[in-house]
Amino acid sequence: MMRAALVGLCIAVASASAQPPMLAAGIDERPGAQVPLDVPFMTAGGTPTTLRAQLDGKQPVLLVLAYARCTMLCSLVLRGAAAAAHVLPREPGRDYRLILISLDGRETLDEAARKQATLLAELGRGEQPERWPYLVGTRANIDAVANALGFRYAWDARTEQYAHPAVLFVLTPDGRVARYLHGIEFAPDLVAGALDDAAAGRVLSTTAVDVLRCFRFDPASRRVGVRAQRFLQISAAAIFVLSFGSVALLVFWERRRRRRA
Repeated sequence: MMRAALVGLCIAVASASAQPPMLAAGIDERPGAQVPLDVPFMTAGGTPTTLRAQLDGKQPVLLVLAYARCTMLCSLVLRGAAAAAHVLPREPGRDYRLILISLDGRETLDEAARKQATLLAELGRGEQPERWPYLVGTRANIDAVANALGFRYAWDARTEQYAHPAVLFVLTPDGRVARYLHGIEFAPDLVAGALDDAAAGRVLSTTAVDVLRCFRFDPASRRVGVRAQRFLQISAAAIFVLSFGSVALLVFWERRRRRRA
């Protein structure tokens, strides 16, 4: 249901645009891919930096690609990220790194600083910009990171906004893609689990995560999860219907054959 709503939001952003920019936007998941760490960026405060300088090799990373001028989808994704980070039993900058890279190569340091201040206020870290570094860079440098992540976006000239997917990236301490968190709302326990996996160097695709979530076993109760139970119930019912239908069809044809004989 959430993904359907997200698709609606994406379409709304590009409703006045031609189809190609919207079709160009998307995610090609590349779990395990190495993000380029030495591409130069600038912090919102005007200090030259790189992703390598922002990582310490020990903490997992929560990375988001967005930009200040985006009035719809970016705001929702950033609000969801801030809400999850606000209630996590972990401190950004101490237990994990929370980083934003602007998608807009034209974004000014003033725009970045004002957006960062808003995000830090939502996070509850208004006077600590190091808690959520906001990086700006050239189009080529932004693309170098986006391509490594499999993040596809395109400029829509009619709406003067970028068509792009809604996703958070979880990276290992050495900058490899560990997990993709899709959507505009992020359950704190899901984010915490993804960060724990990344910290341990575990890399999972979204499909693998969904399968594990569906069939996760509860050692305390020795029961599969609710989703797995529902799946098994539906599967059993479908098998029963198919089996009953097959038997009924065989009986029907046998009776018909006898009548003809």
